Amino acid sequence: MIWKLFLDQRSKLMKMNKVILRSISGTVFVLVMLAGLLLNRFLFATLFTFVAAGMIWEVFSISKSKSDRLLWTLAILFFIALIFLLAFRHGEFSGKLLLCLFIMIWSSDVGAFCIGSLLGQKAGSHKLAPTISPNKSWAGFWGGMAFSIIASLILHYFGLLSFQPLHCIAFAAIVHCLGVCGDLLESKLKRKCGVKDSSNLIPGHGGLLDRFDSSLAAIPGGCLYLLIFNLL
Repeated sequence: MIWKLFLDQRSKLMKMNKVILRSISGTVFVLVMLAGLLLNRFLFATLFTFVAAGMIWEVFSISKSKSDRLLWTLAILFFIALIFLLAFRHGEFSGKLLLCLFIMIWSSDVGAFCIGSLLGQKAGSHKLAPTISPNKSWAGFWGGMAFSIIASLILHYFGLLSFQPLHCIAFAAIVHCLGVCGDLLESKLKRKCGVKDSSNLIPGHGGLLDRFDSSLAAIPGGCLYLLIFNLL
């Protein structure tokens, strides 16, 4: 009985330590991202050069397939090139639009986690892609979309996203849907390679590819929408 009580307390302590570690590393990650997007062009360039190099290194570390390495490397290089083009439009540095995109993506992730945990793990709940990512549910998908749209309207209200409300809603919906696709594609790659995380660069969160998998599809797709409607 005493030994079982000790093991239960040890398990609770370990879970608490993981939550604390995840919270601290997540906060640091967000602060670094905000600093890179808002403070200085050189900090921005350094940050996203590191992100690109880190993601490519992770792909080569977990995968032995030449085709997978090539496709993911091209996708990462295209993503980073687009990031730089968005940040240095008209010859001036501004990370405001990128910040809005990342806030919508992060909001989508938070909404999917919260609503998915609340409604999507119940018996009989409908899974989004059970063979690729068993924990993802349709409840989480719609929750993520709602959070992303709400975030876009809040950004619009505060003047950070200067599009009409209908464009903000459509923009957020596209960013969310493609973000989910990017997440599932990375989950498929990791399942194929037999790994849980792309690396341990961000304690409690995995690797850079785990953090930017949604962005790899969401940001190019969102920018295509803005180009089509001449909003970029």
